[in-house]
Amino acid sequence: MLFSGCNNGQNSIYYIINKLVIAKNRNGNFNEHINIEDLLSAKTVESDRIEFKEGWNPDAVYRSICAFANDFDNTGGGYVLIGVEEKKGVAKRPVKGLNPAEIAKIQRKMIGFNNRINPAYHAKLFIETIDRRQIIILWVPGGSNRPYEVPELVTATSKRYFNYIRKYANAVIANTEEKPDR
Repeated sequence: MLFSGCNNGQNSIYYIINKLVIAKNRNGNFNEHINIEDLLSAKTVESDRIEFKEGWNPDAVYRSICAFANDFDNTGGGYVLIGVEEKKGVAKRPVKGLNPAEIAKIQRKMIGFNNRINPAYHAKLFIETIDRRQIIILWVPGGSNRPYEVPELVTATSKRYFNYIRKYANAVIANTEEKPDR
């Protein structure tokens, strides 16, 4: 599979090869990002860089995207796996998965929700088949236009914007000491 595009100031091409997310940058160098099977087979737990979501909850997903995009500690952003239930911080196998119609709907909705992040931010989206079910993997590298803010509820009519950051395995509102100036 081949995916292209990057909003963090680099021209990159993204691949999934043997369940491994790899990026090829504009210099032609390959960078390995994460082995999906290692992630899902309890070798990695939900952490400050990985978030499992059983289903599509745009409010929670976009708080996580904003927190990973802010990446004030420069840890490399993070990953949101949608369609993966977690139990005690570890991905539950087999994965729950998403149906193809739901995946198409999520992708359409994400186009609008991405523009609700201020400034606009677009996570890299991969659709991968795991345990004979499809999941969405969002790779969210730290953005080049930090700090980012997103409405607490992207689906609500009235919007209250906050800067989110990662604290352990959670997306939380940054306090004044934690958020840098633009």
